[in-house]
Amino acid sequence: MMNRLNFRAVLLATTMSLAGLAAQAETLRMAMGYDPVSLDPIATSDNGSIWTQLLIYDTLVRPDATGEKLEPGLAESWTVSDDGLTIGFKLRDAKFSDGTPVTPQDVQFSIERAASEDSGWGRFYRPITSFEIPNDHEIVMHLAEPFTPAFNNLALFAAAILPKAEVEAKGQAFFDAPIGSGPFVLKKWTRGSALELTKNPHYWQAGKPAVDDAVLEVVTEPSARAIKLEAGEVDIALDPPLNQIKDLQSKPGVVIGEVIPYRADFVQLNTRYAPLGDEKVRQALNYAIDKDALIKGVLYGAGKPAASAMPVMAYADPDLKPYPHDLAKAKELLAEAGYPDGFEAEMLVDSGIATQRNTAIALQAMLSQVGVRVKIQMLESGTQWETTKAGNYQMSLSYTTSDTIDPDQIIGFVAVNPERANAYHTEWKSDRLNDLYAQERRTVNGPERGAMFQDMIRILHDGAPYIYLYHPATVWAQKDYVKGFSVLPTSNFRLEDVTIEK
Repeated sequence: MMNRLNFRAVLLATTMSLAGLAAQAETLRMAMGYDPVSLDPIATSDNGSIWTQLLIYDTLVRPDATGEKLEPGLAESWTVSDDGLTIGFKLRDAKFSDGTPVTPQDVQFSIERAASEDSGWGRFYRPITSFEIPNDHEIVMHLAEPFTPAFNNLALFAAAILPKAEVEAKGQAFFDAPIGSGPFVLKKWTRGSALELTKNPHYWQAGKPAVDDAVLEVVTEPSARAIKLEAGEVDIALDPPLNQIKDLQSKPGVVIGEVIPYRADFVQLNTRYAPLGDEKVRQALNYAIDKDALIKGVLYGAGKPAASAMPVMAYADPDLKPYPHDLAKAKELLAEAGYPDGFEAEMLVDSGIATQRNTAIALQAMLSQVGVRVKIQMLESGTQWETTKAGNYQMSLSYTTSDTIDPDQIIGFVAVNPERANAYHTEWKSDRLNDLYAQERRTVNGPERGAMFQDMIRILHDGAPYIYLYHPATVWAQKDYVKGFSVLPTSNFRLEDVTIEK
């Protein structure tokens, strides 16, 4: 018979053991295909950088889960004057991960930095010409003239709020071990391998993140991400091979998620290359592509045909139809342009993405039916990007995603010239579209502004500086014990709401 003393000892030991289990750190492991280029918000535009930055930093406002409106971030409330020239924010009691409070001075510093000549996103913030700081929790921004996207642009990753004193003291070294007010803190970054994050103990959302740590493994090959998930080495695999989705779905304990984000895939056409400088040639290339066959054969049905390089988002034109597959029309246009026998061109392709490789091979076969002989050049993603950006290409298989819910950002990127990307390095130009772009930025949100976007998208469709392909779904596979994970319409993901329920 156990005496009372021994019973208490066993009870105490059992209680301590259970407490130890309860305190065991929860680590979420994810496999993704992109390694960040940099953690400096004003110096990057790649998805690996953007997605990671949004886990470490906060913005004043942010897109909600539907992608249709903005919700509070570091700002708990705001006001916008009727003329759009004054935007006021009330800041919540938030702290950076080192415990120092987020101040209006940090906000002003960060937005001015985003507007600086060193920023790749400066044009988005230069319309904000002055600031007022009434007290420790308020900041007012003034514009010299109407600029409708100003409020929306403050939800962009480039407007992440940084600690002024730390950045000024450390310069670029700050971004090797950055401090933010987001849900996670960077613990270790092994470039090309993994980012190790730990929860921000001072995060303003009480009780979040639910997990203690998150490890973002960089696994460039989609099939390798799927293998890691099946082996239990990761809890979530982003973008597994589409031809393995059904097999993964049949595995015990695996759940598939899917969303069509604000994304469009296309082939950039360098209009400085003689054949591609002709609008009829570019339209012919669009008629030569069987989009439905691409979606069925390459995406395994996970996507929709694209009528434009614009994602389907606010102010999209529901009546705008994709170019139909019409080989006779394609040949007719090529003949009218003086290329009855077609021509030769080289297409740059990201060698690390299976879907891109497969799409390129299918495009090569489709275009050959109208006499266009395409040579495929496989390049590492960074090399492809730099080569395209420098204009040293003829065709380049690419895509774009919108990081905000207002189409101003993305139409400026893919269609406006001159602008920061000169119609995404196609060098195509429409004066009419440029005029509409300038007008929409001075027009309040509503039907009039919406009509301007629809006109711009029709001009882009007809001008065809791209071969429009599809809007692909973003697919992920996860263990069934992972709850609360999703990919947002803006293509990034949030981890503060994710729980592990084994």
